Amino acid sequence: MTSQDFETYVNAAGYATRTAPAGSGSYLVLTVLVPSGSNKGKSCEVAVKRSDANPWVPESAVHVKPHLVPMGQQSSQNSELGGEWQYLSRRFERPPTPKAFLAHLFTVLGET
Repeated sequence: MTSQDFETYVNAAGYATRTAPAGSGSYLVLTVLVPSGSNKGKSCEVAVKRSDANPWVPESAVHVKPHLVPMGQQSSQNSELGGEWQYLSRRFERPPTPKAFLAHLFTVLGET
């Protein structure tokens, strides 16, 4: 899987995407509704770092805007995308397919 494969998959699933530059790279950003948990139904942006690597191994970093948990709780910290963003540290440990990675993102959001 490449990061372009993931972007193609989420676009085909109906999610609009955009690019957010940060540092020496860029992030793929999509807007979603939190599926479960204390933030259920809340709209948020989710960003994942792009890479030209093939295969693409997603980082253990899910960036969300707005913050979904108090900073410093549930493995959260500041994001390189700026103060409005929150970095949630969660490892992706499944076979790297676009469908599995999107499911991972929704699982992370549901845990908040």
